[in-house]
Amino acid sequence: MIKSPLRYPGGKSRAIKQIAEHLPENFSEFREPFVGGGSVFIYLKQKFPHLKIWINDLNRELFLFWKYAKSDLPQLVEEIRRVKDKHTDGKILFKELTTIDTQTLSDFERAVRFFILNRITFSGTVESGGFSEQAFQKRFTYSSINRLEKLAEILTDDVKITNLDYSELLKPDGKNVFIFLDPPYFAATKSRLYGKDGDLHTTFEHQRFAELLRECHHQWLITYDDSPQIRENFTDFHLWEWELQYGMNNYKQGSAAKGKELFITNDTHIPQ
Repeated sequence: MIKSPLRYPGGKSRAIKQIAEHLPENFSEFREPFVGGGSVFIYLKQKFPHLKIWINDLNRELFLFWKYAKSDLPQLVEEIRRVKDKHTDGKILFKELTTIDTQTLSDFERAVRFFILNRITFSGTVESGGFSEQAFQKRFTYSSINRLEKLAEILTDDVKITNLDYSELLKPDGKNVFIFLDPPYFAATKSRLYGKDGDLHTTFEHQRFAELLRECHHQWLITYDDSPQIRENFTDFHLWEWELQYGMNNYKQGSAAKGKELFITNDTHIPQ
């Protein structure tokens, strides 16, 4: 089973089994407005090879990684290997990548930069995380680079990749569309896990999100942190609790703590 090549804070790689249990029985198109590390769509692509898939993320650097992993994968792998060959000192590499003005880089170079920072920063937090010597030694390896090549089996022509506001995936019509949403968590509004200095996390409008989902006519499933505010926002829909094991010390309290999560759906046929 091919897994995501990215380390992603709050990612759902540990929750694939639970998520898979709550998929609708029948859908022809899958959309993921907050694709992040991509664990869910990668799993579904292998389970349903002919499934039409649309992935999206507002994080420009993350989008560029997925874009070039699809369009120029051999060149992407080759360039990342070249950087790996050249740098034996992780701190120097980290400084080079974090002090450069990304506006002077090509989109392809930004995709390369994103992947490398994802591998050498604390828990893969890229823009907001500090350098981790342990990650540089154990996560930025030739085997981790080689695993990128497997994405050729996942990112086929029928996978659409965009860099839009999540709302743009809720509106368009489609046949038997199922949307999986893993938005920034309510309790983490003050965290800085995503984007440049965490701007994609701290500016997320949870009330707007709930209102737009209320208007969405496609079947959807959300994973969210459990809080009174979120329960109130989605009071008209089906929701139930589950537990997710976290590995990040600064994401939930305690090392590998179990976080109380919510599944929320508008589909009464999704098993609970």
